[in-house]
Amino acid sequence: MPDRATLASERFILYSKTSYVIGLIEEYFRSEKMALPVAMELGSVEAIKELVKLGLGVSILAPWAMRKELEEGSLIAVSLGKRRLRRQWGILVRKGHRLSLAHETFLGLCKTVTEGFGNDIALAKRGT
Repeated sequence: MPDRATLASERFILYSKTSYVIGLIEEYFRSEKMALPVAMELGSVEAIKELVKLGLGVSILAPWAMRKELEEGSLIAVSLGKRRLRRQWGILVRKGHRLSLAHETFLGLCKTVTEGFGNDIALAKRGT
């Protein structure tokens, strides 16, 4: 985990303030009694990754959102610390609605695909 001084000196490039995940990130920093120094907010994860690759800042992203970049080494993931950030995923269905075979199949596919996601969120930095 980067130390507090290092984190405080970074320029954070984050996803839109209205997103659920940003709320989790802000709460994480508040609970650690740290300010989150946001330099920029964007509505595109792809744009965020490109700015981080250019060395214009760091971001906090789910590892599955940057899997390709991690594999190619253009970004690296750094743990935020011992305490992990977790988010929950859900699918809403109308109360009393019986699921069709198509719905059941869709739910099964969602479960299969998301099993490999993990729920951790990591600090993304430019690769070496």
